[in-house]
Amino acid sequence: MNQQLLVIIIIVPLIFSIVNSFTGQRNKNIAFFLALAAMSVCLFCSVIILNTVNSQGTIQYHLGGWPPPVGIEYRVDHLNAFMLILISFIGFVTAIHAKKNVEKELPDKISLFWCLFLLLITGLLGITITGDLFNLFVFLEVTSLSGYALVAVGNKKATVAGFRYLILGSIGASFYLLGVGYLYIATGTLNMEDLAQLLPRLYESKTILLGFAFVLIGLSMKTALFPMHIWLPDAYTYAPSAVSSVVAPLMTKVMAYVIIRIIFTVFQPEFSITVMRVTDIMVWMGTFAVLFGAVMALSQKDFKRMLSYIIIAEIGYIIGGIGVANAIALKGAIFHIINDAIMMACLFLTAGQIWYK
Repeated sequence: MNQQLLVIIIIVPLIFSIVNSFTGQRNKNIAFFLALAAMSVCLFCSVIILNTVNSQGTIQYHLGGWPPPVGIEYRVDHLNAFMLILISFIGFVTAIHAKKNVEKELPDKISLFWCLFLLLITGLLGITITGDLFNLFVFLEVTSLSGYALVAVGNKKATVAGFRYLILGSIGASFYLLGVGYLYIATGTLNMEDLAQLLPRLYESKTILLGFAFVLIGLSMKTALFPMHIWLPDAYTYAPSAVSSVVAPLMTKVMAYVIIRIIFTVFQPEFSITVMRVTDIMVWMGTFAVLFGAVMALSQKDFKRMLSYIIIAEIGYIIGGIGVANAIALKGAIFHIINDAIMMACLFLTAGQIWYK
């Protein structure tokens, strides 16, 4: 039964999003309660999944009964079990907070907001739980498209910021998909566990080197790592308050999780450290991100824009910790993903309350 929860936690917000798109048009009040019910189920499932992983170890589910690499595998270990808790908890809290803000700020788009909100959570949970690189791309696009739309439902500035986010996010997704294509050409599989076994023999292949580079560049754009951050300040500043409070804490942190998964699970750490030497680049880029984000945050007069630049600095801390690539630094990076997500959720919730009052 616990294996079935890996599917339930994805299916429930997806189904409730579809239901919301129909029922919410006729009854705006029910849209919030459907979203809250979906988030409650996700939070409950994530707690059970984490407890199962702690007691039994890694759990797997093969969609349709098709084993990998033919079928798609959902795979949860301790790392993404914690990420599921984080996404579900922040989604639950921000959903409660968003009710009044949405009614005041987006009175004609209440149903649309909750539909996109649940799609965003579906995508983030799917990115975290999947064990297949192409399935990760599918959920990445679900997350991104709902994120673009959520940002753009605000005023005219939000629409422009959402369009810029769309352009740069699509470029990042294209880089990722191209890299995944190169990996598939070289190995014939997209299952992460299979790739981890096949890739060490191919580390000198230029196809693998190029594929890894494209994947990492694409994810870095999605993570808003300096200097690929230019979409983030406007998107998070001009987005409606209810949108910022859920997108800002989760979007970049889940992308940072994916970078950790790719570097340390799909590829062996030695590949990034000695073959590609990207960890050195990550340390320097993280350092520049911290300095740039801090200086820009101090120079802002708009509260939400200041918080947006703080996110860029915090991403620098996380990426820098990943780049150091030892056990202590990696633990710190993972802890800071959780810490910063909660911190930014609280700060953007505060910004939303100030705006509301």
